[in-house]
Amino acid sequence: MATSTLIKNAWIVTNDAHLGDIKDGSLLIEGTLITAVGGDIVAPPDCEVIDGTGMIVIPGLIDMHKHLWQGALRGICGDMTLLGYLHMVRQKFLAVYQPEDTRLGSYASAVEMISGGVTSVFDHSHCIITPEHADATVEGVKAAGIRGIWGYGYCPVYESDGFATHSSRLSDARRVLDQHFGANDGLLRMGIAITEQGMLPFEQTEAEIRSALDMNLKWTGHTACGIGTAPISRGAQKLFGKGLIDSRAILSHCNEFGYSDFMMMQEAGAHFASSPDTELYMGINKPVNYLDAVTSGVNISLGTDTVSCMTGDMFAIMRMALVFARHQVNGATAGAMTAITEQQVSSRDIFRWATINGAKAMGIDHLVGSLVPGKRADVVLVNATHLNLMPVTDPVNSLVLAGHAANVDTVFIDGKIRKRGGVLVDVDMNKLVKDVAHSQQALSGRVPDTREETRPEILDQDVERWADRLTEVSAK
Repeated sequence: MATSTLIKNAWIVTNDAHLGDIKDGSLLIEGTLITAVGGDIVAPPDCEVIDGTGMIVIPGLIDMHKHLWQGALRGICGDMTLLGYLHMVRQKFLAVYQPEDTRLGSYASAVEMISGGVTSVFDHSHCIITPEHADATVEGVKAAGIRGIWGYGYCPVYESDGFATHSSRLSDARRVLDQHFGANDGLLRMGIAITEQGMLPFEQTEAEIRSALDMNLKWTGHTACGIGTAPISRGAQKLFGKGLIDSRAILSHCNEFGYSDFMMMQEAGAHFASSPDTELYMGINKPVNYLDAVTSGVNISLGTDTVSCMTGDMFAIMRMALVFARHQVNGATAGAMTAITEQQVSSRDIFRWATINGAKAMGIDHLVGSLVPGKRADVVLVNATHLNLMPVTDPVNSLVLAGHAANVDTVFIDGKIRKRGGVLVDVDMNKLVKDVAHSQQALSGRVPDTREETRPEILDQDVERWADRLTEVSAK
C-alpha cells in the first residue's frame, strides 16, 4: 500500500505569497503532511502518482459558519424570511429532533461539504436538547472525517429543553470536552456557540462566553443581526466593554456593524464570519458592509450557514460575497458620479476569505489554509476540463467566478483520500440517501402543518414571544 502520493502536471494554487501559482506543478503528500511543492518532483519509492493534467489543486475550503444538524431540512424555508426560519426550524422542528436525527443530519451535511471541497468547518451546533443530543452530534461530525471545530450550542431549545438549569448546560459542555475531545488538538476540536444576545439576561451571556474562555475554546455567536424592534442579536458593545472579545471570538453576520465596530474587532484580534447568502436572502437586518470590514483590516471569513434555505456550496458563497462587495463599491462610485477605475475586492481576496482566513479564525493556519511544505495535507483537486471552467486563464478567477461543488474531483483531509475521481470514499450513498429521507419524513410527521403560523401578522410578534419564552426557560 502506497504511503505517499505525488500529484503531477497540475495548476497548483498554493495560496502562499512566496510560492504563488505553479502551472504544470507537482505536490507531494507523505503521511499526513505536504512535503514538497514545485515543478517536476521525483516520486519516492512506494508512491502513488496522480496525473493532475487539467486539474486545479487548491487548499481545502473552510466554512466558518454552518449549522450541520439541519441536513434533513434542505429547502424547507425556501420562501421564508428570517422570522419564518426561526419559527419553523429553531422552534417547531428542533423541538422534535431525536439524538439520531442530529447525528444523521450532521453527518450528511459534513459529507456534503467534503464532496464540495470543504475540508474544515465551524459547526454552530445549536441543537443540544439533551446531553444525548450533544454526544450524537459529535459522533456524526467525527464519522465524516472533516476537520474543524464543533461548537457546543448553549441556546435553550424552545418548549423542550432537557437541562434543569442554564448552569447545567454549561457544565455539560465541560463533560463533552473531556469525554470526546481530550486535549482538544485533534482533527475535530471543540468550541462554543453562545445563545443570541438579548434572548437571555446579559449575565448568562457573559457566563457562556467566560465558560469558553475558561476552557480556552474558540467561540462564536450570531452578532448584530437583529430584526425589527426585537432586542435580539444587536451590537457587541457590552461584550467589548466587559473584555470578553479577544482572538478566540468569531462573530458571525455582523450586519449592523460599521467601520468603528470592525476596528474594535480587529484591535481585539477577533474574527468575522459572513454568510452572504442568508444575510441577503432572509432579510437579516441590512446587508453586511464589506467595505468597512475590508478597510478595518479585520480577518474576514465565509460560511454557508444553513441548507434549509440556501446552498451548501462554498464556490457559490465566494461568488456571492464577491458580487455583493463589488456592488457596494460600484454603488458608492455611481452615487459620486465618478468612473470605476479599479476593483477594491479581488477574486483572490475572496479566495483567501474562504481558505487561509478561515484557518486563521480557527487558530489552525499553521496547519492548513495554504499548500506549503510542512502543513497538513488538506488538498483539493478541481477538474478544470469541465465546460464551466475551461479554458483556464487564471485558476482563482475560474474557481471564484464559475466553479461549483460538482467540479471537485478529489479531496484529501490530513493526507487521507475522502473523495476520488468524483466519488466519495467510505460513504454508503444509497444508505445515506435513504436514512436522511427517513429522518426528514419522521421529523415532518412529528410537526403539525404550521404554514398558517407563518403568516406575516403572526410572525411579526413571534421573535419577541420566543425571546420571552427562552428567558423563562433560562431562568430555571
